[in-house]
Amino acid sequence: MKKIIILGLLAFSVLAFGEGISMSVTVDETSTSNTGSIGVVDEIANRIEVLQNKYNSKLNKLDQKRTDKIIDEIFELLALLPEDVSVQSTTSTPSSQTQSANLSISIDVNEQQMESETTVIKHEVVIVEEIDEQVAMNSSEFQRLLNNVKNESFADDQTSVVRIAARSKYFSISQLISLLDVFSFSDDKINVVQIVYPRVVDKENAHNLLGAFTYSDDKDRVEQIISQ
Repeated sequence: MKKIIILGLLAFSVLAFGEGISMSVTVDETSTSNTGSIGVVDEIANRIEVLQNKYNSKLNKLDQKRTDKIIDEIFELLALLPEDVSVQSTTSTPSSQTQSANLSISIDVNEQQMESETTVIKHEVVIVEEIDEQVAMNSSEFQRLLNNVKNESFADDQTSVVRIAARSKYFSISQLISLLDVFSFSDDKINVVQIVYPRVVDKENAHNLLGAFTYSDDKDRVEQIISQ
């Protein structure tokens, strides 16, 4: 079990590499003095193989499976480390029989590089508000509407055509007066005024509507509509 703990600590050290932690690792080994630059990934892989070959065979089968799993995970983490990271390794020979190798590792992580690995896509939602331009129908559009109204045989049907057009179209006072001329009865004319007048673009000319009516009572009713 102690061997597994040792491998667990080694896994922690590998995680520390990924987070840009600077640390110093001391490993007892028998070797001659040596100073040089080696790859971090290669160095860790070599040391894992040494531990695996030296200790794993002494474990029981259950511990061997656990150890092999930890080692596989460590190698997966090593694959994530940058390949261009190097380590300065200095091996000294002390007066005692046990030789000590000091391994000093320093990794600087570039924050901009890390940010470049993660792409954040910001969706800007632009709300376009449609501007309903209040422009009266041109002469050709109005003439088609006027013909459609005249083609209907009954006043109710003629009023329905006007009502449908008023849902999306705008009128001028002169166009409204032309529509009124199609109808014979005052009630139908006043009904058309109620439908169309809210869609009139030149209300400053509303006084001209009164001339389309003969009786004073009808004029008063139209005036009430205009005043609303």
